Formats: sequence, structure tokens, C-alpha cells
Amino acid sequence: MSAGTQERLETALAWASRGVAVLPVRRGGKAPLTRRGMRDATTDPNLLRHWWARWPGANVAIATGAPGVDVLDVDVRGAETGWPALRRLREAGILPGGAPVVRTPSGGIHLHFIGTSQRNGSLHHEKLDFRAAGGYVLVPPSFVDAEAYAGAYRWEREGTPNARLDWDAVTELLGPA
Repeated sequence: MSAGTQERLETALAWASRGVAVLPVRRGGKAPLTRRGMRDATTDPNLLRHWWARWPGANVAIATGAPGVDVLDVDVRGAETGWPALRRLREAGILPGGAPVVRTPSGGIHLHFIGTSQRNGSLHHEKLDFRAAGGYVLVPPSFVDAEAYAGAYRWEREGTPNARLDWDAVTELLGPA
């Protein structure tokens, strides 16, 4: 087993040991490799070992929402970014501080919060996405090789989420009139 494969498998097993369901995602991409996608996500270490033996280059994705994490995805697409929206959330006191942060290949970030049963959501005009119950995100050391945003996911600030994000409050402040 290559060092990269071993690192991704160890990452998958670490998330699963914390009760967070994991699934393999296409090497260099974001599409699940299993037939039923998110519905196949598991915490079973034997199945995870089987998957990474079958797909040694697979990226690691985690299911979002309770019992795992909710994730606020701040996108960067050329000159259009989610940074102004993030600033408005901080100024309004809606964005809790101290969240673990993953830097994404596009130059954006994933902020990790305590997992909830909230639904996924998007504010496309603000370049923000919210992944909670029923969603998934890639985690380090995954990488993508899409032209627009090639590179690795990497931890900028590790840790355990210490607060919840209220997506309804976010959409009330930033949503379309």
C-alpha cells in the first residue's frame, strides 16, 4: 500500500472511530465511488479497509450533519468570492468563532461546526454553501484535479467544533429579498 493510500485510509478510519460515516470518492474528484453514494457511507472499519484496497487512490469524504459536523463552504470562483458574506456574518454575530478550518483547492475554506439535523443549503449569489444532514464534504488529504480548482484540501486550523451554525439565521441575513 502506498504512503498516500495509507494516509487516506488512516484518515477514513479516524473519522469513523469518532462516529462519522465515511465514503470513498473518485480520485482527483468529488463523485462517490459506491453505487448508492452517500447512502453507502459507513463507520465500519472492515468495509473502509475493503474500499481503500479496491480503490487505493480514493479521496476521503465524510457525511455531514449529526453525529458529525456541519460545514459552511466559502467559495472562491475567480473574482467572485464568499469572503464579503463571511465578513457580514461575523459582523452580525451569527458566525461563531474558533471553528476548525480546511483550506480548499479553490482558495476558499470549509468551516466545521457541531453537526445538526439542519438541511443542506446554498446562497449562490453569496458564494456560500451549507452541508448538513444528507450532505458530504471532502477532507484532507483529499485532492482534486479539476482545471478551475486543482489542489489539495489541507487543515488550516484543526480541532473539535465548539459551536453550531444557525443556517436559518444565515439565510435570513444574506438571502434574497
